[in-house]
Amino acid sequence: MIKAYEALLKMLTVLDRTDPEMKEKYRETASKIVENMAKTLKVWPPVIKTNLSFNTTNS
Repeated sequence: MIKAYEALLKMLTVLDRTDPEMKEKYRETASKIVENMAKTLKVWPPVIKTNLSFNTTNS
């Protein structure tokens, strides 16, 4: 993960010199990914989400 992050930073640096507009798009996308990863790690293990409903009454 650290190596991939370092490669991303290098790519953004090169793009900044050659195509600043594309660099900004990639930077925004990478930022969103990192933010989502951080949110996920704050609550671990994640809460299980389901679209099923359960009858919790003893009928």
